[in-house]
Amino acid sequence: MFVLAVHPAPLFAQSSQALARAGLAEKEPALRVGIDDPVLRAIAVPNVITTLKVVGDNPELPAALAPVPNVTMREILSSAGTYGDFTRYLQELPGVAWVSDLSNDVLVRGGHPTENLFVVDGVEVPNLNHFSLPGSNGGFTSMIDSTAIGGMNMRDDVYDASYSSRLSSLVEIHTRDLGDAHRAGNFIVGIAGAGTLFQRALPRNGSFLLTAHRSVIDLVTNDIGVNGVPTYSNGMAKVELNPGARDSIAVFSLTGADSIQMTPCQVAGATSDEQTQYSGWRTTEALSWRHDYSATITSNLSASYSDNGQTIAQQKQIGYYLDRSGNCRAATLVPSYSENARDGLSSLNYELRVSLHGWLLSAGGDGKLATPDDSVSQPIGQLSPFSASSTSADATTFRRRYSTGQSAAFLEAEGALGSRWMILSGLRAESFAIAGGYALEPRTSVAYAIDSRQNLHVSFNLSSQLPPMMDMISYPINRALQPAEVRQEAAGMRIWQANWGTLDAEVYRKDYRREAVSTQYPQLMLSNMVDTLGQAFVWLPLTSAGTEQARGVELTLRGHAGSRMTGMFTASRAVATYRALDGVRRPDNYDTPMMATAAGNLRLPLKVQMDMRETASSGRLYTPFDLTDSNAQSRGIYDLTRINGLRGPIYNRLDLEMERNFHLRHGVLNLHAGAENIFNRGNLMGYMWLDNCAAGLNCGQGGYEPIEKVDQMGRYPVVSARFEF
Repeated sequence: MFVLAVHPAPLFAQSSQALARAGLAEKEPALRVGIDDPVLRAIAVPNVITTLKVVGDNPELPAALAPVPNVTMREILSSAGTYGDFTRYLQELPGVAWVSDLSNDVLVRGGHPTENLFVVDGVEVPNLNHFSLPGSNGGFTSMIDSTAIGGMNMRDDVYDASYSSRLSSLVEIHTRDLGDAHRAGNFIVGIAGAGTLFQRALPRNGSFLLTAHRSVIDLVTNDIGVNGVPTYSNGMAKVELNPGARDSIAVFSLTGADSIQMTPCQVAGATSDEQTQYSGWRTTEALSWRHDYSATITSNLSASYSDNGQTIAQQKQIGYYLDRSGNCRAATLVPSYSENARDGLSSLNYELRVSLHGWLLSAGGDGKLATPDDSVSQPIGQLSPFSASSTSADATTFRRRYSTGQSAAFLEAEGALGSRWMILSGLRAESFAIAGGYALEPRTSVAYAIDSRQNLHVSFNLSSQLPPMMDMISYPINRALQPAEVRQEAAGMRIWQANWGTLDAEVYRKDYRREAVSTQYPQLMLSNMVDTLGQAFVWLPLTSAGTEQARGVELTLRGHAGSRMTGMFTASRAVATYRALDGVRRPDNYDTPMMATAAGNLRLPLKVQMDMRETASSGRLYTPFDLTDSNAQSRGIYDLTRINGLRGPIYNRLDLEMERNFHLRHGVLNLHAGAENIFNRGNLMGYMWLDNCAAGLNCGQGGYEPIEKVDQMGRYPVVSARFEF
């Protein structure tokens, strides 16, 4: 596995991507970005060639610094510990943490999972993961098959002003190019599901791409350790047409559906008494038109519609028994929570790009119309896990159906000064009708080439983002929430580059303000809520008065040893803290002072390849229970004076997999097998309170406390077969 540089010289990478999106790229004369790099020659990156013409006065300039950071489909599929999921692959990058082994959430530089923007072929996709709940854009697995990805990169500082603003990162995904083939495709089956891909050329240089995928875990088990098993399916379609020499039209569609039923049984040791039924769907449709007015002027017009919906029902189980067949039954089921949510988002975007004397100038705007239709009911209320009061409840019942708009305009310029400097500077202005707020978001990045092996870059940007829509509509007071804002400064260096690899370093500083915090519990911030494992949903009245800080340094080493071994090592030292209404500074939920990941591939005899990943990090923070109050009321009540006050043991996991290609008459068969967490380490996720105690023991008596340790995933098999034609 080899990953092109993520951090060095981001401006040159952005310039190349912007030119390609603008259509200012031609086949001849051309610059083959990265193909002549001796490192790339040594590892023979398969079937990935990017040809573009850089419009400028100095054609040698891009060669002075790093090429576009691009992760390929092959690298994703041959990465251990990811199930071939590209979002889990992102968790290997420096400065990236995650919620749990069950989730593909991406937490970038101390940020929350909602702070990442996903863009597929220029289309912003609000949520592309299965089993995503409000307040997160991560989930169990992605709705995009990794075999459909041609390239992917993540920007964690300055990125193109034409995209909507997010507080942490941009993840840009490019679907695969048909290349010189007339058609291509694959069939795949494995622990992550079964699916197919078909791609074919159309007349006049057009093409279409179709994928479909369905889970298979439910066919072999009814429990994966969460008292249930997820089922999901998804599909993607893309059509590209070139009706004329100056016009290109693209149609894009992504859709997915998922469901799960969780039926815990405390007789059998379950740690929750909430029975849950969940079903959801997500879809994004887009139509885009690119028109070339000339060789240097291009416009892009696109329209899209996204629809996310989910239905959740929960019942509190009172009393348990085993029937004659040994199945666990609840003596009484009391409805405790229901949610029906459907959130539509319509978007219209226009952009004009001009290449002028080595500079790329762009301007445009976009408008969005959100149409939430959400209802929540908690019929029996809920005693707060944050309070010892036996009468107050954080339950709420609401129904909101309305429309609200958001608009933006932007200007941006990027180009070269002399043979060593590259500059990007832009401004994006956004307005939010729901809160009557607005934001000005300047961004600047400067890169300097010391020589052919070393370079420096610095960047500054302001970003803004609204809280999740469901939280904004849950209480009338929440409609006044303002967009949270983050100021980020970063500086990086390619310390060295040689034939064997590269060494990069970067430092950053992020300062948040106007974060949503609880008015009822002054210690709580929305993006740093106590992780109430196994408990019902909590909705709170909020105000925009919180702050947060994140500081860190990241180191990335990439390299190879001949053609038999490639690898990447990342390490980071970081601190993330927040301050809610009480003014006390506390560790962020996902504060991870130390993280390190080593991943790579080793070619063995008999054409077998071994994929491996070793991950180690500081233990997870958690909030202890207030034992006096919890024992007195026989329910878990958190000690809010000690939010994130304890840290679990060090997280450590080794993933090891083997794969081999078999060249058949009509294609290539890839067999892949191995295991995640091969040593079956019980990495801590958190602690849960058993409301009904256990085995007839009284809470707090005889030294017994009804607290259950919840671990991350244990050893988990990985098996797949993929046939490519």
